[in-house]
Amino acid sequence: MSNAGVFRGLDTVLLRVRDVRLAKTWYQEKLDFPDPYFDPAERLAVFGLGGTTSLTLWELKPGETLCPEDDHAKTLPIFSVVNARQTWHLLRDRGVAVGEVVESGGVTYFTFKDLDGNLLEACQVH
Repeated sequence: MSNAGVFRGLDTVLLRVRDVRLAKTWYQEKLDFPDPYFDPAERLAVFGLGGTTSLTLWELKPGETLCPEDDHAKTLPIFSVVNARQTWHLLRDRGVAVGEVVESGGVTYFTFKDLDGNLLEACQVH
């Protein structure tokens, strides 16, 4: 494993959600994610994604809110896919809100949103 400065790599990407149980089910049903590590006391679910980085869903505490949708400081997980257009059709058919497919600079990609409005991206590198 190569070094990333003082770090060994990226451990997890954390997304805040309103209801961790509903979000967990959405990621499993819509994105075919495997069963996560689930901690009901901490209200979080951690999905292993087959590499060294996981995706953690963490429920908002009472009084906390999600970032506004137009906040550019939000986390934007980008998932690697084999075929962006095929994945776009699959997600759209599953009722996921998908954006336009874009081809630019050797990549094909599109954005989509989870049930809490978190922005995600699927990217195919050519």
